[in-house]
Amino acid sequence: MTTTEASFRRRVFVVMPFGKKEVPKKPRVEASSAQPESEVPLKVDFDAVYQSLLRPALEAAGLQPFRADDEAAAGDILKDMFAELVTADFVLADISILNANVFYELGIRHMVGPRGVICLHAGWAERPFDVAPQRTFRYEGKLFRVGLKRDAAWEKKLAAEVARLGETLGKAVAADRTTEGSPVYSNLPNIKPIDAGGIATARFKQYRAQSEEWNQRIIIAGKEGRAEDILTLAGDVPSPYYRRNLLRQCGETLLALGRFNPAEDVFQELCEELDGTGSADEARVKSHLALIANRLGRRREAEEKLARLAESSPDQPDVPGLLGRVYKDMWRTAFATEEKLESRLRTAMKQAAVARRSLETYQTALRRDLNRYYLGVNVITLATLLEHVARANGRAPKCDVPDLDQLKVVVRVAAAHALGESTNEIWARATLGELALVSGEPVAALEEYEQAIADPALTWFGVRSMLEQVQLFHQLGFRAEAIGPVVDLLQARCDEIGQPGQRYGKVVIGSGHMIDTPDRATPRFPPAKESAVRAAIAKQLEAWEIGASDLGICGGARGADILFAEECIRRGAKMRLLVANELDAFVESSVRLAGTDWSARFRALCDKSEVAIQPERLGRPPMDISPYARNNRWIVNSARAEGESSKRIFALVVWNGQESNGRGGAADFVRVAEAYAWSLETVNPELIA
Repeated sequence: MTTTEASFRRRVFVVMPFGKKEVPKKPRVEASSAQPESEVPLKVDFDAVYQSLLRPALEAAGLQPFRADDEAAAGDILKDMFAELVTADFVLADISILNANVFYELGIRHMVGPRGVICLHAGWAERPFDVAPQRTFRYEGKLFRVGLKRDAAWEKKLAAEVARLGETLGKAVAADRTTEGSPVYSNLPNIKPIDAGGIATARFKQYRAQSEEWNQRIIIAGKEGRAEDILTLAGDVPSPYYRRNLLRQCGETLLALGRFNPAEDVFQELCEELDGTGSADEARVKSHLALIANRLGRRREAEEKLARLAESSPDQPDVPGLLGRVYKDMWRTAFATEEKLESRLRTAMKQAAVARRSLETYQTALRRDLNRYYLGVNVITLATLLEHVARANGRAPKCDVPDLDQLKVVVRVAAAHALGESTNEIWARATLGELALVSGEPVAALEEYEQAIADPALTWFGVRSMLEQVQLFHQLGFRAEAIGPVVDLLQARCDEIGQPGQRYGKVVIGSGHMIDTPDRATPRFPPAKESAVRAAIAKQLEAWEIGASDLGICGGARGADILFAEECIRRGAKMRLLVANELDAFVESSVRLAGTDWSARFRALCDKSEVAIQPERLGRPPMDISPYARNNRWIVNSARAEGESSKRIFALVVWNGQESNGRGGAADFVRVAEAYAWSLETVNPELIA
């Protein structure tokens, strides 16, 4: 398994000369010492540079390239250009020749912010003084000389240059957040980046409308517990400017579903986007990462993260509360596994200092704002349980909260006041229920919890959080007669909702080439190889021991997909088909082949499989995202959601090892899948008999 790739592709706006341009000097690598370079005429096809080199190299680096002439829709080209210069993740500037437009646009970008500029040069002429100190990456411009013969040898050199430049650009992007590339910001350290929030071009109005649609789809996916849809939508963010909010929403929805591993991936990506900004958003994301580390059992890591965050962001209100939660979980963990109540009480007493650290942290945060009732109820609960544990161990209890009775009144009033607020009512009810348990009011407690869990917006993770808090009382034997019915109520609701965790032993995903049509010029998966490919697929599934407890996922196209699905079902595995287009259109474009039975086999698979249609579940993809590339991400994200751990994810692809012209093919599937699969195997039709 490789390093996890981003859920989204960063947008790169390419500024460069257009068309065929004459340059004053030929590349130095070709100039002879006897012939002055300035006397050698040279014309270069810069459109070919973009289409054949820069665009594929950027895509190979996992980036989303865009040039002004890529826009097909009518509009104000200047407004759109300025908007891209301001909002793109990166501007890639080809400064190979002294083109006024390129340097003008580069200067604008240098004013936008301290980072996000990559300069390229093909080796002609000296760079102007103002940009000469900037780090600039070279490409082989001589490949695009007008009139140069483009034969097999040229194609080979081009492929090597695409691979080399793609790797270079990928490293440059990864290193960008640790550098300050703009000479404006490096020389004027107190200047502030511009705020792009007020952009109102037609395209950005469209982006805003799209982001609202994405927001609704993420909400729906969260309610339906579909983590895979949320992860895929995270990669569809319509504009870099909206990415942060939408990624945060994706991460928080995954967190609410209790899907901690994929939520951690999303928040880590977002943290890299925000790193060093010192904003409230950055602090919030880092606090989420600490919470996830705690939930995944990495409590010392969570404690360290939150302690650093509290020091660097003392005004962030949520951080002390989360740190208090970590200490509370550390205290619970110390005694929770003891079988007998007496042993749990003894251990809880020995570890009382940890509980007091939690109480003090909660209390510090609460005293800043007494309206934060959810912090107050933790103070009350911990103070009450510490007193209970002390008495059970024959010790005199300490007075940890001198004004405990007054605090109960304050918390009750604050929680009751929040009952009319739709976003807070669930937790206000839970707070009132917990106060009733502490105060010895079992009937009132049960009624409050019944109302809290009746809310249709409550997730399994939310109910589980309530249950864990109530079990703290239960594990320490506090008022068992009152606690028991509440534990039973919350446990029943958890069982009813169902844990959105891993349901399968292993998840195996498949993709690959379609069976060739009769008129295909270069064979890739000829029909004569069908039996051999099927046998190879069957052999690999057997090696992975795929069976009745496992899930297979693929797209359903003729050839590799259908063979993979048929073999999974033959082995007893459950099957899920994620179809890229509406069913009729998909069958016409990706299944039907005259004189064959692929359509009938596809219909038979649909009858035996769970089928989801991409445009119905996710909506239409953005114009610059291929539905087939999106489907690859959807398949892989489904495996991430169902398998949870990468050690449960296996990938099989029928592929000849060659890049394809279109986006979303077998090569793209390999790039996405290898970031998450524990094992990825390929079947090459050209190499099997």
